[in-house]
Amino acid sequence: MPPPKDVSQLSAFLGLVNFYGNFVKDLHNLRVSLDALTKKDAWTPACQSSFDRIKAILKSDLLLTHYDPSLPIVVAADASNSGIGAVLSHQFPDGSEKVIYHASRTLTPARKKYSQIEKEAFALIFAVQKFHRFIHGRHFILKTDHKPLISIFGNKKGVPVYSANRLQRWATMLLNYNFSIQYVNTKDFGQADALSRLISPHTSEPEDRVIAAIDTEITAEILDNCNHLPVSFEAIQTATSDDPILTQVINYTRSGCWPKIDRNSPLFHYYNRRESLSTINGCLLTSSRIVIPKLLTRRVLYSYTKPIVDRPE
Repeated sequence: MPPPKDVSQLSAFLGLVNFYGNFVKDLHNLRVSLDALTKKDAWTPACQSSFDRIKAILKSDLLLTHYDPSLPIVVAADASNSGIGAVLSHQFPDGSEKVIYHASRTLTPARKKYSQIEKEAFALIFAVQKFHRFIHGRHFILKTDHKPLISIFGNKKGVPVYSANRLQRWATMLLNYNFSIQYVNTKDFGQADALSRLISPHTSEPEDRVIAAIDTEITAEILDNCNHLPVSFEAIQTATSDDPILTQVINYTRSGCWPKIDRNSPLFHYYNRRESLSTINGCLLTSSRIVIPKLLTRRVLYSYTKPIVDRPE
């Protein structure tokens, strides 16, 4: 885990300290110089010393434990704009958690373009695949700080039809596991949040290839669907980039930070469907359907509604 480079990463690290400080006496006392750093931009030797000492404690036997099949398992995962973090823990009778395994990964350029809900979902998929040998065939608790995923991945009646295409595929993958999903407020989720922000460079692993295959399959499916349209995928890409409304929707979808939208705004239609939105190669999708930009709407509608002319035999 590298030292924090900005206030956001520092806050994430302090959240990690805050979470594990509940289980390690006097851990909070080591963060004093780091707390001061949130108000001034100067990484001092004292800051580095505090960071190194805290990191050593987090890696020590005080917070780590060996896998025990008799104890409940907790899998926590979180995503930032640049990476994902996951923690496999045992829950003890007193309510405390000790870590079995930490994992983190930077997001590839393509995955950085995922909507925020897809990034959060990807973190969960990464976690269950990373910890597969510990959790497959037994019940575990899956924790997330992204509340919309509770209704998508925790729905016992099946995957909601409005969910984005990737979410539907990933939800199907999770059917292979026996878990209960729980929402945790972000301020209490320091163990996974910090790992998603303080991460080493990306290296490819086997589980990456499984998830990448799903992305490739979805892209191929969308491109195949576009072959049945009177406009090309490239034309949709260009028209989307020139459409100020769709450009704004794509930005909100990728960041996951939608402002409050007025009912009379042209964005309101998309705001109401924000959980079903995703992006692919610069185009906007709602569930598995591509959104046609306004510039091309008339041409597409005309191709489906133009009158049929009888031809003489």
